[in-house]
Amino acid sequence: MANWLGAFALLIMTSTLVVAEQTTVSSNAVTAEGVTTQIRTYPSDQLTKRPILVVALHGDSPFNKPSYQYAFARLLAAEATNTISVGLLRPGYTDGENRTSDGVRGETVGDNYDAPRIAQIAAAIEQLKTHHNAEKVILAGHSGGSAITAKLTAAYPGLIDHAVVVSCPCDINAWRKDMFENTQYDGFKGDMTVVSPIDVAGDIPDKTPISIFVGDQDRSTREYLNRQYYDALIGHGKKAELTVIEGGHDIFLHPHIRSTIVSTIAMINTQ
Repeated sequence: MANWLGAFALLIMTSTLVVAEQTTVSSNAVTAEGVTTQIRTYPSDQLTKRPILVVALHGDSPFNKPSYQYAFARLLAAEATNTISVGLLRPGYTDGENRTSDGVRGETVGDNYDAPRIAQIAAAIEQLKTHHNAEKVILAGHSGGSAITAKLTAAYPGLIDHAVVVSCPCDINAWRKDMFENTQYDGFKGDMTVVSPIDVAGDIPDKTPISIFVGDQDRSTREYLNRQYYDALIGHGKKAELTVIEGGHDIFLHPHIRSTIVSTIAMINTQ
């Protein structure tokens, strides 16, 4: 009997260890249900017991190893107070340090904003929110990352308190048509069976503000795509604002975008 009880206790301890290994958070990675997503974490100088969590998502980066989400997070942490700022590496991507998030990157033609990839990012954000005891969560995404930001905010009501959507391919098939005209790449030819951010604008929680930014010279995710998403949100009675910035597609590090988030954080901190 003693041997049986000892074996049973060992089994329980082993099972507990396995569960613990499945969900972990460090400053460089989040593992949720055994799936690891790479991150970089930058705390602001002043923190309370209930900081604001900001998560930054990069774009599709078909030819580069994206790391500018880390630069965004680092700059924001230097400018904000009471903030944990995180740059997140999307599923299947490898960054400039040759770290790779679990998952499949996809073909970067509008195919990698689907439910499994969004679920992986949402699970990582949920773990980060719990780990840091965050008061509120702000999600900021650029280009393909903004499509994920918009769809995740709609699909996981209550998780995101403010969404920042920058250079968005918010109507994916219209964007694919534009990209085919620009590149003549067959991967953009024709329509996909896909859910676009504009399709789920009505699912955004009424209390969640959406800040949309686009460059006036953006040839990749043109202004009309962002404006149509804004119009759809307003048509559904959502809290949305659209800002057109002088510049092209790569405006994620524009100071005005960070200042908008810093102002939002300051307002939350005074509530």
